[in-house]
Amino acid sequence: MTREDRGVIADWVVLISAVLLFGSLFLSWSRLSPSYLTIANQLQTLQGVPREPTAWQVYSAADVLLALLAAALIVVALVGSKRGQIGAILAAFFALIFTIHAVSAPPTNGAANAFQPSLDVPTYVAPSPTPGPGETLAVIALVAAVAGLGVSLASE
Repeated sequence: MTREDRGVIADWVVLISAVLLFGSLFLSWSRLSPSYLTIANQLQTLQGVPREPTAWQVYSAADVLLALLAAALIVVALVGSKRGQIGAILAAFFALIFTIHAVSAPPTNGAANAFQPSLDVPTYVAPSPTPGPGETLAVIALVAAVAGLGVSLASE
């Protein structure tokens, strides 16, 4: 395989990863535990709080930055210069670190502990969020983008 072929394939990988990253913003980025949801629904403490929020509902700035990164990846894949590729790989790497952190500590979008007074010893039940498919897809897309940009830089 020639260097030019590797560069073309790498550009396609970056382009597809950009589309996947943008699409991940519309999927659920966290889920609250079923036991918490049961209690919170009974107590009506989650009025106005999405049960499975998307990145757009959870973040105020990170979602916009991820969308801008997706747009930048598309531009770099189509007409990217070496300088643009270096900037994009750095931005994608930092976005990957942020997204991996989001997977390890999923956001709750304002869901507070729910008080459960019906037990013999009243307790609080934590939201215990788990990552949603949006975070997982974003991690996969960003890993692919970093890899594609790396191959593209190496093939020049």
